Amino acid sequence: PGTAATGQALVWLGGCVVLAAFFTEQAVEGWSALHLERGLGGGAAEGALGPTVLGLTMGFGRLFGQVIAARVADTVMLGVACLIAAFGTALAALAPSLLIAYLGFGLAGLGISVVVPLAMAMVGRSVPHQQRVVAIGRASVIGYGAFLIGPGVMGLVSDAFGLASAFLLVSVVLVAVAAG
Repeated sequence: PGTAATGQALVWLGGCVVLAAFFTEQAVEGWSALHLERGLGGGAAEGALGPTVLGLTMGFGRLFGQVIAARVADTVMLGVACLIAAFGTALAALAPSLLIAYLGFGLAGLGISVVVPLAMAMVGRSVPHQQRVVAIGRASVIGYGAFLIGPGVMGLVSDAFGLASAFLLVSVVLVAVAAG
């Protein structure tokens, strides 16, 4: 009974890590263009570069993050990746120029790119072999909740405090994951 409870707790914890990662990904992909255009005065083409920078750096991070992950403990890699993404979203939120915001969104993509694969691998290793598919599936369902709640959270915080504050909230969530 204790082992099953521990396994379930690790599935929930892993799912919450995935939720934070997908929340970050959704926030930058969905809201960066608006931030670049309305917050920093960019045009439509300059705004479109926000999601593009995120996608490119996430692709780069996923391809080459595995090389680093082979040499670094998963928990260390996860924490550092979340801190890089937190720094990136905070930098973008507080950016005085488009270039600095692009750098921030790029760092966010680079950092967040390895979090979901690492968290899923950790969930899979935390349960017996015959329970891996179910555990990863449950963690995925929890994580995909970010695509349901993320836009609403970003919209509510943006409406109340501004879009920069919403990106700072993303940073706080990532720091909390890294600290946990």
